[in-house]
Amino acid sequence: MTGIKTILINPPLSAYEQAAGLEGIENVMPPLGIGYLAAVLEKNNFNVKIIDARVLKINYEKVIKILKKIKPDIIGITATVLEIQKSIKFSDIIKNELPDSLLIIGGPHLTSAPFQTMQKSVFDIGVIGEGEYTLLEIVQELSKLEKGNTLSPPQLKKIKGIIYRVDGEIILSPSRPYIDDIDRLPFPARHLYPPLFRYSPVPASYIKLPLGHIMTSRGCPYQCIFCDRKVFGNRTRTRSPKNVVDELEELIKVHKAKEIKFFDDTFTLNKKRIYEIFKVMSKRNLKFPWSCLTRVNCVDYPLLKTMKQAGCWQVAFGLESGDQRMLNIMKKGTTVEQNRKAVIWAKKAGLNVRAYFVLGMPGETSQSIRKTIDFAKSLPLDIVTFYTLTIYPGNELYKMLKKEGKLLHEDYSQYNPLIDINKSKLAYVPEGLTEKYIKMMVSKAHKEFYFRFNYIFRQTLSIRSWSDIKRFWRGFKAVLNF
Repeated sequence: MTGIKTILINPPLSAYEQAAGLEGIENVMPPLGIGYLAAVLEKNNFNVKIIDARVLKINYEKVIKILKKIKPDIIGITATVLEIQKSIKFSDIIKNELPDSLLIIGGPHLTSAPFQTMQKSVFDIGVIGEGEYTLLEIVQELSKLEKGNTLSPPQLKKIKGIIYRVDGEIILSPSRPYIDDIDRLPFPARHLYPPLFRYSPVPASYIKLPLGHIMTSRGCPYQCIFCDRKVFGNRTRTRSPKNVVDELEELIKVHKAKEIKFFDDTFTLNKKRIYEIFKVMSKRNLKFPWSCLTRVNCVDYPLLKTMKQAGCWQVAFGLESGDQRMLNIMKKGTTVEQNRKAVIWAKKAGLNVRAYFVLGMPGETSQSIRKTIDFAKSLPLDIVTFYTLTIYPGNELYKMLKKEGKLLHEDYSQYNPLIDINKSKLAYVPEGLTEKYIKMMVSKAHKEFYFRFNYIFRQTLSIRSWSDIKRFWRGFKAVLNF
């Protein structure tokens, strides 16, 4: 390993900050993004460590103590919209305590709002978009210098995909092309995380622990106006079936995962590739329970049945609304009838079905909200989550509401789709509705769905183990307190 030391940080985020009103069912999983960054650095013989403050349950003060002990040359922080404000404050502390370390910010929020983020912070460099080879080039350039020297403007200028400071001026370099062949990326450096059993996924998302997760593709071709697609883009790039199954074997045999979650935006986008993945799994005699997220227009009954035979136990759909007018406004590209058919097919195939809905989009009315709640209750769904609208900086919806002057605030710590109905402040409220009404209906939707005799009876019959009982109880308590 070379002398350059890099520390990558998944910043602290409390259970309340992540899940708000549904605290108790927060999702704490290994951060794949910085795992890929670390793997690329290790592959190129650079020294790198990961601090996953969230699973370690350590605060910023503890992270600083660790950093001061290691004295890294580079400190990298990843941040979502929920984490960005604390990460900016954290950057001030780091600069005071470790002024000689190169401080880098990356992740979805920086990619969506690079100038805004740099103007409000003291980060030296922001890594925009897919960061694996961008960070590698930064480390390579720094390794050419004597200890204590900083990167010069000519060095920074030739690195694509960054935003940086020179004499107080913020400069954006040319954009970096997306990685076409994602098979060439090494698997995430999971050996640098705490052991997999330390993590705690959402109770409704697993049947066996430890749960490992994997991304087999990057990019989403769909145009939903509420989504943030800046990091991976609109063009889907897929990994080969062999490459995918190689990582599955590593997760199971090396990291002792007993279940897998496919974390792709739309796992079944290319049905032929999915069938090929199943064939390779079968040839290697890999049998494990797994789940995935996909779209209703990317499944059919034969595929869902084959998924069940290949070990799938749960499929999750972003149904979003039970009102066709709202689906059209969202540019979802699906119909209410497709939503219904996909759920019925999945249940017929023997799968557990999870669904997500969004309340509070532009054009939403009390009637459309009622339609959505009644639609959810009419389907044989096992798990539902009703989210409030999150407005991600830089996406189509954000630009539209900003232009129209309808964005109520940009306190990003409040940009959580899982709200606290007493404390949260919505960033947008549809015309004709009130914040109080939206919050009340999100709470009411969960309780109407879950507190039905037929639903409770059906779920009780599905219990197969003590683990199931514990998971259901955690979820029940969270909804009851919401």
